[in-house]
Amino acid sequence: MEVNSIIGNDSALAAVSAMIDGGRTPHSLVIYGEKGLGKKTLAAYIAAKLLCRSPANTPCGVCKSCRAVFGGGHPDFIRVIPSLKSGAYKLEDLRQVVSDCAVAPNESSVKVYLIADMDKTPLGSQNALLKLIEEPPDHAVIIMTACARECFLPTVLSRVISVGMVPVSRSQCERYLVETLHKSPEQAHTAAEAMGGNIGRCEEFLNGGRLAAAAETAISVAAAISSGSEYELLRAFWSCDGDREQALLVLKLLREILRDAAVIRLGDRNDLLGCSQKCAEALAESLSGRKLAALVGIPERYISAINGNANLTLCLSAVCADIKSIV
Repeated sequence: MEVNSIIGNDSALAAVSAMIDGGRTPHSLVIYGEKGLGKKTLAAYIAAKLLCRSPANTPCGVCKSCRAVFGGGHPDFIRVIPSLKSGAYKLEDLRQVVSDCAVAPNESSVKVYLIADMDKTPLGSQNALLKLIEEPPDHAVIIMTACARECFLPTVLSRVISVGMVPVSRSQCERYLVETLHKSPEQAHTAAEAMGGNIGRCEEFLNGGRLAAAAETAISVAAAISSGSEYELLRAFWSCDGDREQALLVLKLLREILRDAAVIRLGDRNDLLGCSQKCAEALAESLSGRKLAALVGIPERYISAINGNANLTLCLSAVCADIKSIV
């Protein structure tokens, strides 16, 4: 990771930098936005800016502190590790942060804690942090990240500075993939078409694996909806039976395709998010606006059900039934 590795989100970067440069360093921050937008990269940038030893142009990216922050070895930049295999933090993990905050920094005047990916942590566990983020020690900065602000308690949000991350333009994304990640222009274009301006998701898409497979399945589902083929619809969804994470990915990508189809139906093609404009166009052509409006809410309903530990097999069957009842 380098100082200049943050692409886009200039307003978020400028706002945080202005607060720090103006002597108004926020002691508690929440950085939110979908996976792949660089939340942890921004957190590392903030840590480097606070810990950098250069007298000007912080973070310099070359001093011992900056190299340690970006390399993952600075003693005063603490990346909190969740104890649970699911990636969730136990109450004890968060209590340990509170306890450790009382200890003075090792090498600097400040300690920065990164509590990343709090999406899976029960809301009630965040109560352990309330006193800390309301009255932190002068030397402590707490940074938390999640995919959405809704992942945090209102009482937490009322005590922190919130910073939202958004995708960059597709042209910016393609340029970064070519110039920084050394992908071919063809690969960069394919990834940006599929994943929009989310650089992290584009990189993951090009590396194959879950996201690429989920995009393929979501496109198959969308094609089955367009053609009205119940068999193809069932076959596409059943490819992820038994794999909750894959099913959630497919539903999220399908939600974006359906949303794009509704937007196209209204005559707007400038704000598309999904992994296949071609599929969205086919849906917009084959279905009425009323049907598309009804379809858009289905993925979200079952994303919530699956996250709530509902039976996956029953959810996939219900998704197919709900879609079929509309088309």
